[in-house]
Amino acid sequence: MESYLGLGLISWLTLGGLLTLLGGTFRTFRRYLSTIAAIFAWVGVGIGLYLAWAYPIPKSSFFGIVWGGGVYSFLAAAISLTGALGLSFLGAYIVRQPEYQGWEALPLLLLLVGVLTVLPAGNHLLLAIVALETVSLGAYVLVGLAWKNTPAAEAAVKYFLLGAVGFAFLLFGVSYLYGLTGTLYFHHLWPMRWEAWYGHPLFALAMGMIGIGLLFKLSVFPFHWWAPDVYGGATPAAAGVVVALGKLSAAFLGGLLLHYIAVPKEWQYALAVIAAASSVVGNLLALRQPSLQRMLGYSSVAHGGYILLALVSGPEGRLQAWTYAAVYGLMSVLAFGLLALRAEPVEHKNLRGLGYARPGYGLALALALGSLSGLPPLVGFFAKYSVFVAAFRAGYGLPAILALIGALIGYYAYWRPISWLYQPGEAPPVFRPALALGAILLLGVGVLPLLLWGAMDYLYGLAGFFLPRP
Repeated sequence: MESYLGLGLISWLTLGGLLTLLGGTFRTFRRYLSTIAAIFAWVGVGIGLYLAWAYPIPKSSFFGIVWGGGVYSFLAAAISLTGALGLSFLGAYIVRQPEYQGWEALPLLLLLVGVLTVLPAGNHLLLAIVALETVSLGAYVLVGLAWKNTPAAEAAVKYFLLGAVGFAFLLFGVSYLYGLTGTLYFHHLWPMRWEAWYGHPLFALAMGMIGIGLLFKLSVFPFHWWAPDVYGGATPAAAGVVVALGKLSAAFLGGLLLHYIAVPKEWQYALAVIAAASSVVGNLLALRQPSLQRMLGYSSVAHGGYILLALVSGPEGRLQAWTYAAVYGLMSVLAFGLLALRAEPVEHKNLRGLGYARPGYGLALALALGSLSGLPPLVGFFAKYSVFVAAFRAGYGLPAILALIGALIGYYAYWRPISWLYQPGEAPPVFRPALALGAILLLGVGVLPLLLWGAMDYLYGLAGFFLPRP
């Protein structure tokens, strides 16, 4: 069984995706698809946690191409949790459509979650690249999921074209890296003497193109211009999961590359400066947005900066980057969950009085936005705190201070809609149990951060990510 640990969870989620796809061909079963798909995702959470507990030291699977157990299964459980909540909101949107139009998005999302679980566990760069782009291709389809939301088609086309440009840079960079090293296995890249390549034009070209591709995928300044239009134009039910999938996939691939390849310190410091600028620019632009959806789209630029700052902050920082990406994926799904109430972007006036009309729902949204802002004791506070601590320890004092200033600006951007919730006004009567459950998860993990950080730290160390370079 240990030889196939790395394929256990993706096999389960793939089976669920195929069964829901087959069931959706029968109209009578379409109303149950979201429930069935969510059950497969929740069971996937249990499978991932069990494998992480039963096999804390990762096992090589499938001819050494993929790892199973340990931190990889723990991350897969976090991905499945995000997918389960996303399926709930996506299903709530689809059941309101005539004849359940767009039901194909449910099996598609389940399949994408399964593919994403392989990316951090991959031991082969080509496998990681294929997983990354498979998730991206599915995300292009999810962005275009709309029939009454006219900006969605434009957002999908823009996402596809600019995503293809970013992937082309990444793929060309990987090809040059293969030409230099002669291997695509991560464990073969680890013992190489990378200092010998410093100053070589092909090495600089390879790393530069890979870096541009990853910055595109993270939607980090100055490669961020597509994110607000895409996340703001997509159907809100799909926007949350697209944001989560994009950030998770880029964070995982970036963490693996920076772990196995000794990138020069000067280049890493330059990336830290870019991360700090992304935090400031993203939060400043979020202040001026008239709709909550576009505000969240601009704030994703800032969160991409936090992830990038953690990625370049050494082994501890990469641990925090993966944890932050998992936490942000959960927070983005919850925050966009409210916007799934309507097909078009929600303006400020639609939020006024919602906290009085539906107290539980308003509190859940306030907790989600408060966690995104970094309000203690919610999980978003511990995520940001861990990123900044790792950056200071790595010697990036000035970029960390600039990113912290950007985070303080973000407080105002997030607390404006929270204040609208409790201002007099009219609000539609709505209730989403999934959003309330997600808010409880945010609060619970925030109050008991060791449930997440302690387990991740322990399993991350057993996987060898804290080992010094040979």
